[in-house]
Amino acid sequence: MSGLILVSHNQNNHSTLSNIYESILTRRGGMRVKWSGEFESFTTEPHRELNFTSGKAFDTLTFRLTKAEYEEGYHQYIHQGLWPVFHQRPDMARFSTSSQIGYMKLNETYTRAISEYAMPDDDIWLQDYHLIPSIKMLRDAGLINRIGFFFHQPFPAGQSFESVPNWRYLADALLCADLIGFQTTQDMNNFTAWIESRFRCERLTPYTLRIHGRQIRVGVFPVGIDTVETSALAESNSCQYMEQQCRATLPENLILSGGHFDDSTGTPYRISAIEVLLRQHEEYHHKFSMVQLASAASGYSHRIKELSRDLETRCGEMNGVHGELNWYPVRYLSNHYSHEELCGFYRAARVALVTPLIAGMSLMAKTYVAVQDHANPGVLILSQFAGAAEQMQGALLVNPYDPDAIADAIHTALIMPLSVRRERHASLLKNLHLHDCHKWADSFINALQPREQECDLTLKSGAIISNGSSRRLRY
Repeated sequence: MSGLILVSHNQNNHSTLSNIYESILTRRGGMRVKWSGEFESFTTEPHRELNFTSGKAFDTLTFRLTKAEYEEGYHQYIHQGLWPVFHQRPDMARFSTSSQIGYMKLNETYTRAISEYAMPDDDIWLQDYHLIPSIKMLRDAGLINRIGFFFHQPFPAGQSFESVPNWRYLADALLCADLIGFQTTQDMNNFTAWIESRFRCERLTPYTLRIHGRQIRVGVFPVGIDTVETSALAESNSCQYMEQQCRATLPENLILSGGHFDDSTGTPYRISAIEVLLRQHEEYHHKFSMVQLASAASGYSHRIKELSRDLETRCGEMNGVHGELNWYPVRYLSNHYSHEELCGFYRAARVALVTPLIAGMSLMAKTYVAVQDHANPGVLILSQFAGAAEQMQGALLVNPYDPDAIADAIHTALIMPLSVRRERHASLLKNLHLHDCHKWADSFINALQPREQECDLTLKSGAIISNGSSRRLRY
């Protein structure tokens, strides 16, 4: 049976996404490859130390990064360059030769680690645009393993991808994958339409292309959460304490606004929507508060200060006009909260306002639904451009650019009868259980497996390159 090597670059090893990876590998077994979170004190050694840990459920392979790989490759090239392009804002992208070099070195480090420990029949699953060049680097290193690549980010429409300088090296790397997965049908269609416009392709099936003599499959695999683990968080002492604090100190109609703190959050439109709500419905004065969670840990460092100042100004202006001595319509919290504490906010919130201008996964929306009280659930308001919108029937979908539409959705949520809230929540929760993180992993890895006619050739080829040099034991 093939093993699984799951490779990701997450700055926060305690994020929801990182916990999802842990859950998947705990059930399936395999090896996780990731940055240790530490830095090298030198930059010249070609073969840096790899730290392999054999665990009961799965193995872990970690390594250090250089400061240049982290600052130039991760913060500059990825977050200041690729992130705006993939979120339909190429005008905000900033690229440089040094940041591209850092990005390539970052991927070379991952490639060396994978190549050192990969067995010929391992499936390699690379996560997100941080690791695009690694696909081709692994092929150039001689690995013929099945390689799957999953985009957590939206894929840009039209020719926006080509706004990346030297975009062809990224395209060439993607075309070395066996399977490319996307969060939504729109993202997949954006990719295939662009590929077919730029390369000579043969469409073998609706989901299979032949390009440069290679077959590449594409598919839609929405990321799910671990519903069992998330439900357990709701039972924790920290969650229950935070829920009690919210209910004791805030109005009953708590509107929770959060998500990644970046330029795609759509926060200004949400604050404008609160102003529209107060103008159209005077009865809501003193009856609700919107709590905006905006921890620096949920954003990208080069924009945090500017975004924070703008948000503080907007909240101050709103509260100055509409607030009173004992009530503020908007509360801005920049504190960092644990998963358990966040679940306390989610449990107390009558409405969750998850309205990014564009987003890949929208895990906050799914977590909010999972921890709700079944007997008295809240209402999810979700952007129509969020990655989860295709799945989450039962949410109130809105145009995140339209404050009037958001205000109307908030009003609808606040007056929604309990029976309707229960019905919508049950529909959402059923979908979460049907499409949890394990379903995500199973469907992707099953799609990555070779077709029947490919099996003999793959096994024979694998036997040729296997020289027994790997130090990793079969898990």
